[in-house]
Amino acid sequence: MTRSFTSEAVDPEIQRRILDQARRVPSAGNSQGFDVLLLEGNETSRYWDITLPEERRENFRWQGLLRAPLMVMIWANPDAYVDRYRQSDKASTGLGEGADAWSTPFWLVDASFMAMTLQLAAINEGLGVLFFGMFDHADALADAFGVPPERVPVGSVALGWPDVSADELGRSANKARRPLEDAEDKIVHRGTW
Repeated sequence: MTRSFTSEAVDPEIQRRILDQARRVPSAGNSQGFDVLLLEGNETSRYWDITLPEERRENFRWQGLLRAPLMVMIWANPDAYVDRYRQSDKASTGLGEGADAWSTPFWLVDASFMAMTLQLAAINEGLGVLFFGMFDHADALADAFGVPPERVPVGSVALGWPDVSADELGRSANKARRPLEDAEDKIVHRGTW
């Protein structure tokens, strides 16, 4: 993850390629219930005014993050899935009855896949990215940027050219990865847990 960016703009063609790749992720029933709100220039300033007001910025550890020229907010749309699963080819699943019928909220799963694909596409273009939550700012961001009320916040991605001279690792970067296999806290369990 990149925590320090230059203020250099990202060419619109690069933006288009990244967003085009991100939109192609699989989604349940091909519902495609995810949207991005792409912010540039003064719009990114409005984002930071809401999430990190001026009086809190002086002590903010990641000053270079505020220079990211693009901010991508990812929003999920549960209604797209419920509507899709009401259609005749999916109605027998019962998932068209409402969002509560879904034991796994695939609008969040699919939007998360899209967010990851967006980040990987950006990295493949040589850009830096940082994904983080909207948390208790989601309602204020939705109001400020006109996001429809039925959308569910997934997260934000700061995106731009990395400032490698000023970037530093986060506190969690030195935490060891869990082993793949052959250990008590392994990730892969074969046959039985």
